[in-house]
Amino acid sequence: MRRLGAALALGAVCVRLAVAQAGAPDSTADSTAQLLRQARERYEQVDIERALPLLQRVVSPDWPFSVTRAQRVDAYTYLAASLVLVGAADSAARYFRAALENDPFTDLDPRRFTPGQLAVFRDARRLTFAVGARLVGAVRLDPRTERVTFTVVTTHLATLRVDVRSTDASVGRTLFQGESDGLRELAWNGLLADDRLAPPGRYALLVDGRSRLAGRVDSTRVYFDLRHELPALEDTLPDLRGRQLLPEHYPPSAATRDLVKGLGVAAGAALISGTLVDGRLGSRSAALPATVAATATLTGVIAFVWRRHHPNAPGNVAVNARRRQERQAANEAIRRRNAERIAQTILLIAPASGVAP
Repeated sequence: MRRLGAALALGAVCVRLAVAQAGAPDSTADSTAQLLRQARERYEQVDIERALPLLQRVVSPDWPFSVTRAQRVDAYTYLAASLVLVGAADSAARYFRAALENDPFTDLDPRRFTPGQLAVFRDARRLTFAVGARLVGAVRLDPRTERVTFTVVTTHLATLRVDVRSTDASVGRTLFQGESDGLRELAWNGLLADDRLAPPGRYALLVDGRSRLAGRVDSTRVYFDLRHELPALEDTLPDLRGRQLLPEHYPPSAATRDLVKGLGVAAGAALISGTLVDGRLGSRSAALPATVAATATLTGVIAFVWRRHHPNAPGNVAVNARRRQERQAANEAIRRRNAERIAQTILLIAPASGVAP
């Protein structure tokens, strides 16, 4: 059993050595990245015959490992460039086009690629129409003095329209509308079409283009989240209600109370008058309470009639009006302070979470 185990271990080592000599990556590492690195190294060494098979494996449907879009574009680009060097320009153009379709921002550095490769790439751009937009990075924007820059691209001359719009399409602004060819940077200060500050929420950068060469159309969109950063706002004071105000109208019972008070005084005066007469204090002494009783009765009746025809309380109305004015002035001051704070709003822009690029 020990001999069998040793033989199996030795066989596994031999297999791994054979795989490494064939240029296959170790599956325990990032296989796609490792294979691309090997392919680029051989391309840079002008070992095209050994670079081509590695690149073809990455773009093959049979490649068993995951390939990101950036890796696929990289493989298409170097595969096309390699094919140009071996004289297969038509095949090279197809792979350049595949790279552009996956990423319209694909370009060749003239310092690293030959004039022949650049020429085939330019032809591929003319035959391929695609528009692209770069993902928005995290930005802290002061809309009074700063701008966020969006970068869009067309593979060749096109009629282009670029909008910033909320995902519910309720608000937005057109950033560009016209002809464009290649890269274009567009600045946005966070204001909408009506020059209001964009409210918090999720937005999309919408890019729509029509090729001026072939009439084909393409579109793309990039999502981002927008938040506001501003000092805390004050709440305005509520309207004065209930016990905070004095009654401005006397109830109907108030007139009756005034009459009852007057009659009560009159009754008391009459009782005093009767007592004085019974006590034989003299008619003069009894005359004063009788006068008071008559006056109180008259006063009660007058007050009753007055209250019934004049139910308002002018003094209370004036006090309440002053209180309301003071409350209104306080709220206006709060609104002014809030407006000053809102004017200091900072926009926080970040890639939309949970949305695939």
